[in-house]
Amino acid sequence: MIGFIAFLFNLFLLIFFISSTYAFDKTQLINLLVNEIKKSSINREVQISQIKFIGFEPQGNCTSENLKIREIKRPSSVEFTFNCGTRQYRAIANYEVLTTLYVTQRPMKRGDTVEEKDLLEIKQPISRIPAGAITDKNLIIGKVVKRSLAQGLIIKDDHLYEGIPVKRGSKVNVIIDTGTVTVMTEGVLKYDSVVGNNVRILCIQTGKEIVGKLIDKDTARVSI
Repeated sequence: MIGFIAFLFNLFLLIFFISSTYAFDKTQLINLLVNEIKKSSINREVQISQIKFIGFEPQGNCTSENLKIREIKRPSSVEFTFNCGTRQYRAIANYEVLTTLYVTQRPMKRGDTVEEKDLLEIKQPISRIPAGAITDKNLIIGKVVKRSLAQGLIIKDDHLYEGIPVKRGSKVNVIIDTGTVTVMTEGVLKYDSVVGNNVRILCIQTGKEIVGKLIDKDTARVSI
């Protein structure tokens, strides 16, 4: 009895080894499918999350070829056929469209200017993009960091100043335009701001506060 059980156990191990050795490898099929999805519709990188075969699944180490998309059922599902050996198979795959995000290569401090070497590109499914994450590198390079950022952090809109930041207390040249006369004077910013925003300025000559627009990091214009 013990010998028979041992025989069954060894037979099970042999069958498992054979089936594992000759199981169908989906890697090549996935690569073919990714290329076809990109060509047929979206021309963007995709990631296959699941493949379900309709009817029979290929066995052994046959080569996948002649893949054709039959129907894109919804934005993230596609039905297709392919040949493997001498037989044609049908399957449905779920996929996700990928986009590029950018993370910090190093810890960054408030006031640092972002350079290309500070960024690392990662691919992320569109469905899992964090709110506010920036997908265009040109909107990051040259911008100034608002607060300290840890290494490996996905960069978002609220991490960066929209324009060039100018700190409270900075001296600026003030151009006062009355419509008929233009007067130049000096002032001090009352609050942190960025170029392009309206600002409150303490006029050094008169000691009064005025409101103007910061047109450069050291120049503001006031219209009266």
